[in-house]
Amino acid sequence: MPDTHPDLRVDPSAPPGAAGALDRAATRLAAALRTLDADARRVEPWLGDPASAEAAARYAAHAADGPDAAIERLRALHAELLRARDAAGAAGRAYRGTEESVTASLDVR
Repeated sequence: MPDTHPDLRVDPSAPPGAAGALDRAATRLAAALRTLDADARRVEPWLGDPASAEAAARYAAHAADGPDAAIERLRALHAELLRARDAAGAAGRAYRGTEESVTASLDVR
């Protein structure tokens, strides 16, 4: 007789819960990114002299706009959080649909 118990069970609330947690994290990161973006572009001379003003401008350009800008890496993390949220939501919907199909097929018998 075949084993009728699945090897894996998913709590039906787990995928939506994970999607919600990822969404909250993405929302918090988006708010922080808005603040960081504004702060990173504000150039203030550190010591009030031309050399420190130039250093501050170079730092701001690198932090906000450079090819390896730190803020771009955080934006990439934000995008990844959104993709993970969407994937968790889709997994939850697919799991729920499968469970409903299986339940419906068992009710027919």
